[in-house]
Amino acid sequence: MTDQSVHIETHEALSREVQTGASFPFWAVFKRELGLYFRSPIAYAIAFAIMFFLGVLINGYLSQGNQQAPADSTYAPLLLVFLLFLIAPLLTMRLLSEEAREGTLEVLMTLPMHESQFIIGKFLAAWAYFTVLLALTLVYHLIMLTVGVPDLGQAFGAYVGAWLYGGAVIAVCMIWTAVTEDQIVAAFLSAATVLVLYLAEIAAIFISSQNPRLAEFVRELGLQAHYNGTLSVGIVRGQDILYFILLIVGALFITTRIVETRRWRA
Repeated sequence: MTDQSVHIETHEALSREVQTGASFPFWAVFKRELGLYFRSPIAYAIAFAIMFFLGVLINGYLSQGNQQAPADSTYAPLLLVFLLFLIAPLLTMRLLSEEAREGTLEVLMTLPMHESQFIIGKFLAAWAYFTVLLALTLVYHLIMLTVGVPDLGQAFGAYVGAWLYGGAVIAVCMIWTAVTEDQIVAAFLSAATVLVLYLAEIAAIFISSQNPRLAEFVRELGLQAHYNGTLSVGIVRGQDILYFILLIVGALFITTRIVETRRWRA
């Protein structure tokens, strides 16, 4: 069965489920999109690449430390956070772009559900896949526990932060997949946006000599200011959690408005 036939089949199943009112509309979208992820070779390729690279990296650290776990055992979430500028665009580039290109987005918009439910369902599916990916890396932390005594508080903060970080980045990337029908363009713009948010702290350093207030504002807008040095080392602050939540809500709001514009034009 080809990817296109699978897409059409799941689209028809979603239409039937929403129209019959068998479940909440966003839940129907969520199940449909999550199923598509686990039918996609890209999703498995991403998981394999991450787990393989982490295995090589952690094996190297253990070999250097004579099979003793280092005090810092948060390599897995830190690596995922760094690679999100590649992972998130790959996960989101087809979510709305493919629907628009194949003409199914307008059809789905005729179903009895609000645009926000449609967007939330797709977002939660992408975030759920990332959650599975993040959970798989816990096996390496369990290995660390068998050979040493890593800081559990630090690991907890790093994993919770990485989970929120991933949700925020995925939500931001969804904006671009709603803007363009070209998946490659959506992925490129998403990666560029994530890199800008990631490097905001570095930009703030250069601005600080000219305008300290502007530098602090730019720094607080960036992703690293709310993860690196706080959550990544086990310091859980309410302002950091609120930042990621507001970024998710804001990005999904913008995406919903863009999809609504498509509906009005249709």
